Amino acid sequence: MAPSDERELVARANQGDAAAFEELYRRHRDWVVGLAWRFVGNRDDALDVLQETFAALFDRFPGFALTSSLRGYLYPVVKHRCISLLRKRRRVVAIDEARTARGDLAGELAWQPDPPGEFAEIISALPAEQREVVRLRFALDLKLEEIAQALAIPTGTVKSRLHNALKVLLKVV
Repeated sequence: MAPSDERELVARANQGDAAAFEELYRRHRDWVVGLAWRFVGNRDDALDVLQETFAALFDRFPGFALTSSLRGYLYPVVKHRCISLLRKRRRVVAIDEARTARGDLAGELAWQPDPPGEFAEIISALPAEQREVVRLRFALDLKLEEIAQALAIPTGTVKSRLHNALKVLLKVV
């Protein structure tokens, strides 16, 4: 979808056009559910995140200003809603009990959005900041400007992190 097309829909939605709201939802719902599913690993939770994400987006109208792409705007919303959901659902366990049951706390407390697989294994050696940029660029197919918006960092920082990550990955692969 062309950015101008998204901006046109946002402008119409800002004027109260229900069809524009519906079109924005239709175009991005599958992407939001897929992203949420990667974070929470559960269909029902991903659908809950979808509903919360679009409810929060539509609450911003009228007056919502789209500065990049809608996916660039939605990524951090989905990510934060998933983290909040995971925190709410985390079982509260005594630390000594968790250590005894699992040997350490890593499996119980670590948040790992990538499902097990070759891609996750390859990028696991990268620092978290580089890993997130690589995931957004290649797993979610976001443009550099969208990544910058999603992470609230300059585009130059995105380029630098991606460049450094690719240098490391070329040595590994």
